[in-house]
Amino acid sequence: MPRVLLYLACCVGLAFVAVRPATGAATRYRIEPGEPNEVRFHSEATVESFDGSTDEVRGWIEVDLADLRSGARWRVEVDMASLDTGIGLRNRHMRDNHLHTDEFPVAVFEGESDGAAWPAAIPSGGSTILELPGTFTLHGVTRERNLAVTIAHRDDGSMTVETRFPVVLSEHDIPRPKFLMMKLAEEQDVQLELVAIPGDSEVTR
Repeated sequence: MPRVLLYLACCVGLAFVAVRPATGAATRYRIEPGEPNEVRFHSEATVESFDGSTDEVRGWIEVDLADLRSGARWRVEVDMASLDTGIGLRNRHMRDNHLHTDEFPVAVFEGESDGAAWPAAIPSGGSTILELPGTFTLHGVTRERNLAVTIAHRDDGSMTVETRFPVVLSEHDIPRPKFLMMKLAEEQDVQLELVAIPGDSEVTR
């Protein structure tokens, strides 16, 4: 091929690459405090059983729902001081004597995946269960966790995120003083129900 024609062909090729629409671009979905987002826990102790919840949860998920195998990143934070068990005195005992929320105000689940083991996509109106590897930080102690999370792609472009997992208090150095009126079970049953909508989040890490 003459040198001039080869030069023109290269220019055309570069122009095509420059204007070709990008594919596989991840969207950042934000999770904002307030309804309908909710974190719940259940404590089933011998002496006392009770439930608690909060809607003070925030964070973000970066993922391309049309190309899950391009990977994803996420960070979700829960305000531990806002947990409500329905009794003010019990709330104070939990914050001050167990969770020490002045020193450890949030619990965090964060991580990333290359998506290699995930389905190819979640179509609008569809859902799937994904295994999310990451780290869970509670009471200043970080542990590796793999959570089975149900993701649903809603028709309005948002997605719902639901998961349920046990938290063993001793694994996070959370004390259970025996002399207190409130008794916490060693294992807590935790559930998250979240809605993530496209857009930036104030949680930037």
